[in-house]
Amino acid sequence: MIFVKWFPDDVLNGTSLLTWQSELTYYRLINHIYTTNDTLFDDEITWQVLTSKFNGNASAIKDELLKKKKIYIKDGKIKNKGCDKWLKEAKDNFETNSERGKKGAKARWDKPDAPSNAQALATTNYKPSSINYKKNIYSINFTKFWESVNNKIGKGDAEKNFYKIGEEWKEQPDKLAELYNNYYSTVTERKWAKHPSSWLSAKRYLDEMPATLSYKEDEDATLSGWVNAFKNPTNFSKEYAKKNKGIVQKMLEKNMITDDEVKKLGVNL
Repeated sequence: MIFVKWFPDDVLNGTSLLTWQSELTYYRLINHIYTTNDTLFDDEITWQVLTSKFNGNASAIKDELLKKKKIYIKDGKIKNKGCDKWLKEAKDNFETNSERGKKGAKARWDKPDAPSNAQALATTNYKPSSINYKKNIYSINFTKFWESVNNKIGKGDAEKNFYKIGEEWKEQPDKLAELYNNYYSTVTERKWAKHPSSWLSAKRYLDEMPATLSYKEDEDATLSGWVNAFKNPTNFSKEYAKKNKGIVQKMLEKNMITDDEVKKLGVNL
């Protein structure tokens, strides 16, 4: 944990002429500079993360902060003169205290009456945390995808599968949502349509979109998607089965599941 000095009056006075979006971004980037040990990269992902809370114009905010000398860019990283000063002081203090700790430990363990197997352990409390910017931006992108799809079922599973798709697709949430909605619009019986989670898992976004999907194709695809869930039931799949007995019945008729497995689901047909 790193401890740095913070002067509220100076900060408030220094940001009084900023727009509220730039002021909020400024506070956030200062904290990120500290927690990343002064390695806050000046790239698109970073600025999207910094401005994600209010969907601000990242380019305009960056320009304002640079113009008003609140930040500067060096070696591809976002810098702040105050952070430079207080980080250096914090590191110097840490190194001084660490060295004192080592000397104190050595003096204690070097005493004649110290246990023969004792070892001096130098401990540190300065450990900058890291921030997974890609995960942050992908979380933002999943939200964009989810807000745009027309069939909002299984959000948790959809998010897990979203993180598993290719990098290039995670960066195109609007395109993904468009492809899913195109697929969904072609399904003649909506109850047989793949949920976003199974659609992502099956990489259906790579498919060439047919003019329309037949009822049988939709039905078989949906039933197959539930086989594992019904054979290894969870509370969710049991609840789903009870509410969708027609699906259970069709799977039983097609020998996709057994009578015993239907009983485990708690479904009475």
